[in-house]
Amino acid sequence: MNAQPFPIRFKLTHPGDQSLHAKLEWFLHQPGIILAAVEPLQGGTVSELHISRKGVILLSGEERLRFHPSMALLRLMNLERGQADRFLGATGLTPGDALLDATLGLGTDALVAAFAVGPQGSVVGIEQAAILAALVKDGLATLGARHDVVGVSAAKAKAWVGLFEAAPRIQVCWEEHGEFLKNLGDQTFDVVYFDPMFRRTRTKSASIRPLHAYAEHGELTRETIAAACRVARKRVVLKERKGSREFARLGFEVVESGRYSQVDYGVIESD
Repeated sequence: MNAQPFPIRFKLTHPGDQSLHAKLEWFLHQPGIILAAVEPLQGGTVSELHISRKGVILLSGEERLRFHPSMALLRLMNLERGQADRFLGATGLTPGDALLDATLGLGTDALVAAFAVGPQGSVVGIEQAAILAALVKDGLATLGARHDVVGVSAAKAKAWVGLFEAAPRIQVCWEEHGEFLKNLGDQTFDVVYFDPMFRRTRTKSASIRPLHAYAEHGELTRETIAAACRVARKRVVLKERKGSREFARLGFEVVESGRYSQVDYGVIESD
């Protein structure tokens, strides 16, 4: 399945603010974003992007979605305290590595990865939903400008700086990951990562539920995993619900996890 264009309406909170008009123009020039008709077809829903001086919010019915690196920030703070990160343990990323995040979402894992690989490393994030790709690209580009480290603890300030430095290492691409992988050469990336969990989400998760409406819900195919194995120099990693049959179906070996963890990571090592 190819990535499809995304029709959307826009609203500026301050129509006279030229910087907001510039932001609107930027979004309209992003791949796959098209301006929708004033009203959706009967029974349909057209998402609306609210562009304000405080940031950008995507609205669809009662759901609200915005880019915010809160979980990535917490994970960086934990790393600074010496705590392990299961994603980094599963991927085995080291400074200078190149990661392909084939299911970018809102980019939390991509940010943690970009921090881990350091200035000599790189991260490419593939997102099939055009509006998510644009939302994350904008969020990464404006991360430092929208968050002030004045008045926060030293640990949090250090983590914020880590995120500011990591964000430019991430390249966001609007594409279907299977098509993207087919066009890559052998051993192009050190690690290829998949987190397709958003196709089934818990209704109680207020932070994930809005994302679920825009995420790709199709199952990973064996062909896609075979392509990922060809592209990865070190390993391919899959994140799934604990006990998921996807690991066995796709040929992944589950990494040992905590007893109370709700997710597992599976790995296929490159030959």
